[in-house]
Amino acid sequence: MLLIKLITVPLFILLISFVGKKWGSEIAGTLGAFPVVAGPILFFLTLDQGLTFGANASVFVIYGSISLLIFGLSYSWACGFLSYIPCLFISLIAWYLSALVLSIFPQDLFFSTVLAVCFLLVIPYLLPKRNTLNKSLPGLKDLPIRMIVGMLLTIAITSLANQLGAVWSGILSVFPVVTLILVVFSHRSYGQDHVLQVFKGLSRGVYSFVAYFVIYALCVEHLDLWQTLLASFTGSLLVQLIIRMKFLRRQTI
Repeated sequence: MLLIKLITVPLFILLISFVGKKWGSEIAGTLGAFPVVAGPILFFLTLDQGLTFGANASVFVIYGSISLLIFGLSYSWACGFLSYIPCLFISLIAWYLSALVLSIFPQDLFFSTVLAVCFLLVIPYLLPKRNTLNKSLPGLKDLPIRMIVGMLLTIAITSLANQLGAVWSGILSVFPVVTLILVVFSHRSYGQDHVLQVFKGLSRGVYSFVAYFVIYALCVEHLDLWQTLLASFTGSLLVQLIIRMKFLRRQTI
């Protein structure tokens, strides 16, 4: 478990940083929504605490995706007026307050999924307007810092999540580790428009994130754990492909 914490997120940050340089921050944001943190956390929590715990926690992972969207939305607006440190402070407060409210919501898979999808549908209309940008990001000079910060945040959050029960284990597993790294470094180096690109990509990617944990919740008590992971991963990729094709079709119209 410790080895996965030390390796997985830094490697993923490396991957999406290179993707951002080649194809732009919007694609990097979409990749940033992949459950590289929440997926392994929930897997090991299921191994430690049992299948029912895993199913219950996955419902609150879905609720947690709403807090992730609120974090990004808050940062997107704040970065038009403030530097990255107060933006981070404001968006983390927004994340915490929304997580606190969501933690008392019913443990209901259908309700959590509908609520998350409603947020996903509304979010694009709530974002600030942005200017047209060049696709690629200029450089990767601060990449080692991004990877180290990502590793330390992941270790801290997963250590807490293991002790807090299904509700907060699920919500904390969606703490915006990768998103935080992406938006702070994009804001600090390139400005608000790149932050908005990251978050637009992220909000599209969250559809597949939600799909992963809906399938996980439905399957984990009925299938072998590895079969559940395969089904969740496959379903998530299919949803991501559908969303991506729809987006590309809209661009060509």
